[in-house]
Amino acid sequence: MFKSAFVLAALAVAAPVLAQDAPQSFNGPYVGVQGGWQQDRQTLDVTRGGLVTTGKQNKDGFAYGGQVGYDARIGSNIVLGAEVALTGRTGTAPLANGGGLELKQGRTIAATARLGFLLGPDSLIYGRGGYANARYTLRDANTNISENRDGYTVGIGYEQIVARNVSARVEYNYARFGNDNLPALAADLGASNAKLKYGRNAVTAGLNFRF
Repeated sequence: MFKSAFVLAALAVAAPVLAQDAPQSFNGPYVGVQGGWQQDRQTLDVTRGGLVTTGKQNKDGFAYGGQVGYDARIGSNIVLGAEVALTGRTGTAPLANGGGLELKQGRTIAATARLGFLLGPDSLIYGRGGYANARYTLRDANTNISENRDGYTVGIGYEQIVARNVSARVEYNYARFGNDNLPALAADLGASNAKLKYGRNAVTAGLNFRF
């Protein structure tokens, strides 16, 4: 009897401590990795003698990278977060109507905020948006143009706690990196103007390790 009472008393004292040791889901810093499908979409408008020729290209590749971020619980069901991600992508492709020009997608840096709603204690649906900067290289035998392009990205996703301090997520993101007038390319193609438009779709999965 005495032993049973002692055990119950010990549990009563330890319960608050154990509750504090259990981390609250989606609250605090994290680092992670991600990978998946990325489709870069380019449209090249070439003007010759007042006539505009348009070439479009969708190029698929494998995206890979990592992220670091911070989540804060706002009330009982809302999560507000911030994240910085660095990703790369495989593949180089000929540019449509580019006269043999190749386009390579390089690294992308994104700084975004996200707002999420808890579907349960360990599951989160969210939207994200913010700034993105991508590196592109255009090249052929006579041309080698590299530039970092500013743009924006928006997306939606779902994240689930799968183990203590570990969560898995899947998300879709769309990005735009504006339009670019390329006089050097126009001269190389014998045209008066060349304008390249940049867009992107991506579906990625990732793991976050939380602290």
